[in-house]
Amino acid sequence: WPWFIIALLGSVVTASLITVSIAFDQADDLVIDEYYKVGLAINQRIEERDNAVRLGISAAIEIRGTRLYASLAHITRDSSPELILGHPFEADRDLKITLLPGPDETWFADFPEPVQVGWHWSISGRLPKPWLVSGRLEPKHFGDAAP
Repeated sequence: WPWFIIALLGSVVTASLITVSIAFDQADDLVIDEYYKVGLAINQRIEERDNAVRLGISAAIEIRGTRLYASLAHITRDSSPELILGHPFEADRDLKITLLPGPDETWFADFPEPVQVGWHWSISGRLPKPWLVSGRLEPKHFGDAAP
């Protein structure tokens, strides 16, 4: 019967080693190491959102397949707004793309992979001063059937 106790202890040690290896191999993207820098960035984003409101900048987006169409009010053609699509859990799947001008106040961007409901989006620019509009993808944003 001592072998039974040794086998139980051995299985616990083996399970612990497997758990530790899984934890280190698949790091959690939701954990942030630099809290202070993230806090400063949050303050900057709040200021940029306030600038968008003061400048009257708003965005209406629609996604068809792997193309995003954005209708941006009060944006000049030389502002070259930037789109960031953030995956809710996997930071390595985030996309950063410069929007291209279309007709009227429409802008568009193509991205390499389809996005789904739940991704976070933000569109920012620097002219006339830094501004930001953002939101979360919902079924209403998809021109075709939402994934």
